[in-house]
Amino acid sequence: MADLHGSAMTCGEVAELASGFVLGSLEPAETARVREHLASCPEPHPELAELGAVVPALARSVPVVEPPSSLGPRILAAARADLAGVEAERAETAAAAAAEAVLHPAPIPAPTPAPLPRARRRPAVLVELFRRPAWGLTAVAAVVAIAVLGAWNLQLRAQVADLAAYRDGVVAVLDAASSSGGQLALLKDTTGTGPSGLAAVDPAGRLVIAMHDLAPTTGNQVYEAWLIGADGKPLPAGSFVVPGSGTGTLTSSVGSTEAGIVVALTREPGPGATAPTLPIVVEGHAQPASG
Repeated sequence: MADLHGSAMTCGEVAELASGFVLGSLEPAETARVREHLASCPEPHPELAELGAVVPALARSVPVVEPPSSLGPRILAAARADLAGVEAERAETAAAAAAEAVLHPAPIPAPTPAPLPRARRRPAVLVELFRRPAWGLTAVAAVVAIAVLGAWNLQLRAQVADLAAYRDGVVAVLDAASSSGGQLALLKDTTGTGPSGLAAVDPAGRLVIAMHDLAPTTGNQVYEAWLIGADGKPLPAGSFVVPGSGTGTLTSSVGSTEAGIVVALTREPGPGATAPTLPIVVEGHAQPASG
């Protein structure tokens, strides 16, 4: 990794940070040091130009998701419910203390009075019995509100983790495509509204795929990658499973490939398929990344 605190960056260190620099994911200090190097370095740094050419394809592969209009009111409602629960708990504690003081007053130095008739003690007991269910309902409402807010928070964290996994997969694809002679394919279904992603084949014969919005796999099911050349014969190139998030990645060695090869995915009942099970889920033609 590049030295963040040493002297001026070398060309090798800038090449190592090229993907993050183009995507804007570097720390501010890293970005500044890369810019300083580029401003004074006589070398052309072709890796930055190649990555800059594939970023528009990346932008087209990721749909823009607007937050639901109900999100803000839901957060405010949950916060109000949480605050109401705290206030209710305080009121319950104060009422319990008051009831305890009434039912069990502190002893005072006075002659012990004659016990009240049993019939006169019943109203206070009945009042206590009727109060407790109200306190219980208030507490339950507070617990439910906190549980709803907690569940929403966990769901949001899971979505952020899924986006991070897809981002890391995309960075790996761009690294493979940015190699001299690397190819990049935009993977889509026939409608253009289903799952989508990116695939790259580098000159060393390494296939890298990053997908999102795939239907989750169950049991032994896998998604199999296929490479289809000019002869039309599909060759298996590796398989992967997809969790409930719909995000999936693959890195496999496929050997040398011809230019313009088709990359396709199918859903298979298990690993080891020798022929694709139709229909094809997504496919795309690999093109030179710098073209």
